[in-house]
Amino acid sequence: MLRIMSPVMGAILLCAQSLPAMAADNASAANSGNAEQQLREQIEAKRDQLTGAANLAPATQNNVATMLDAPVETADAPAQVQQP
Repeated sequence: MLRIMSPVMGAILLCAQSLPAMAADNASAANSGNAEQQLREQIEAKRDQLTGAANLAPATQNNVATMLDAPVETADAPAQVQQP
């Protein structure tokens, strides 16, 4: 019985020693993602300030309804062939 369990226990212990390293990688990745986002926002704000984009007024957005309510111009549409 001991001969059967020895390789199994060895495999379990071999895999178990790498678990703390994998857990540490996941924790640091979560923290670095937030730090990267903050750094990206700071860089974008600095770039907008240097290029003068920060001084521009935001563009007014057209309402979706105005686009849907506009008539469709079909004067330049190709002729449709009727199928029998």
